[in-house]
Amino acid sequence: MMDNQSILSALDSCKLGLRLNTDAGIPGFGDPWHAQAFGTSLALAKAGLFTWETWVTTFSAEILANPQHIDETSEAAYYRQWLAALETLVGNRGAVSDSEIGETSEHWRRSYLNTPHGKPIVLSRAWPATDKMDHHDHDHDDDHHHHHHHHHHHHGDDVRSPVPIAVSLARM
Repeated sequence: MMDNQSILSALDSCKLGLRLNTDAGIPGFGDPWHAQAFGTSLALAKAGLFTWETWVTTFSAEILANPQHIDETSEAAYYRQWLAALETLVGNRGAVSDSEIGETSEHWRRSYLNTPHGKPIVLSRAWPATDKMDHHDHDHDDDHHHHHHHHHHHHGDDVRSPVPIAVSLARM
């Protein structure tokens, strides 16, 4: 098992290096999570979870197996591939299970959906497992008529959780 203190100290040195590069005018990362993914990979390698040679081999294999999509920027493809390679290595080394990765991804999705527009997303495991749109306290299985209207649009058992949407740039 990895020593948490060695991971934390490796992350601290990664953060320092990133700050020094930015202060020196060296281009940074496109998004904060890009720097976090990079720093996490370095920290895990420094902590001994994998060698840098293993990282390069795994990352190269991911790039070959899942190349840039036609509607994706090279930067978006690079970090998608980076994260997939990191997940592969962390999973193969037994540091976390596929179910833990899936659960954490789901908590991020719920946190995203419950964050007000324009506010930073804060990971919370407190959001309910189902994002039901129907929050009234009676069922619809009886034959009485209501004198109020529910603003839900699902019917039957097919209750789906809301999902994030993506908007692509218009093409000229």
